[in-house]
Amino acid sequence: MTEKPNLSVEEAACWLGVSMRTVYRLAQVGTLPSFKVGGQWRFSQELLERWAADQMTVGWLRMEKGKASSSNPATSQKST
Repeated sequence: MTEKPNLSVEEAACWLGVSMRTVYRLAQVGTLPSFKVGGQWRFSQELLERWAADQMTVGWLRMEKGKASSSNPATSQKST
């Protein structure tokens, strides 16, 4: 069994398709699963994959909820 590597900030940014600044910011506030080794941020590729999958699921659920409430007159707000 091959273990997935721990990624640097640059590698994590490339993998996620965002800037390094975004990765630093998300790591610092605890949004992105990460840890420090010798003062440098590291990211488990496996945990990043899980985190990204969770983000897609949450986004999809929000989208579906929005569709359901806008198509159901009983749940949509009426203007007065």
